[in-house]
Amino acid sequence: MILFITGNDTDIGKTFATSIILSSFLNSSSKKKYKKIAVVKPVESGVNKKNKSDLDFIKQFNKKNIEITKNVDFFNYYSFSNPISPYTASLIENKRISISLIRKNIKELSRDYPLILVEGAGGLEVPLTKKYKVINLIKDLNASCYLVVNPNLGTINHTLLSINALKCKRISFKGVIFNNYPRNPKISELYNPIYLADSGVKIAGVIPKFLERKYSNFHAKTKDYLDKNLDGNFDQKEFINNSKIEFAKRFNA
Repeated sequence: MILFITGNDTDIGKTFATSIILSSFLNSSSKKKYKKIAVVKPVESGVNKKNKSDLDFIKQFNKKNIEITKNVDFFNYYSFSNPISPYTASLIENKRISISLIRKNIKELSRDYPLILVEGAGGLEVPLTKKYKVINLIKDLNASCYLVVNPNLGTINHTLLSINALKCKRISFKGVIFNNYPRNPKISELYNPIYLADSGVKIAGVIPKFLERKYSNFHAKTKDYLDKNLDGNFDQKEFINNSKIEFAKRFNA
């Protein structure tokens, strides 16, 4: 199974969401626990001596679990120092991205790894080459897709456009994951998930906003942030019902 984690914008929290998804699977007590997991960041920009890679972050976040299970491997095929789109970075750094190589490598991984988590670069329409975008890679891998979004003002437009793009490509869309959800949401943050859910959008998880990210405290709770398809306990119906009650209480709506 290949799960592709993308976002409706850049710097939306895909790496953080991927870290939590991995944590949920590693903490699994179900009979379906995966014996081997591959985490793939095919292409990444903005990696230099000052900035660690996204895979470094995921490794550090799940360090204790990985040391215990020793069943997770990490793969990156192209890394660029400039914090810009991969295609632009490849032109500047004179390093061409081979899409056929990326597809071949990931499909070969599927022979040995029953679960592969792939984190994209930026959003769906981000170019990897002149004519090939992230959404094309999701389609070619026949991957199921999760869309990471923020709950703030503007997310409805960006989210629905992204979902429509996935539907046009007939990609298996598994739901949105809200990242940075505040403890005391403002009106847009409170109602946007309600609107999307009432519009038929699956909410696969809600990750709270942490002012101080003490990662050692996260792992016991990661399952509460994700739904059962990601081996978690999050319940969309309960979350939306509570949100509607809070919205009516605050705004007499």
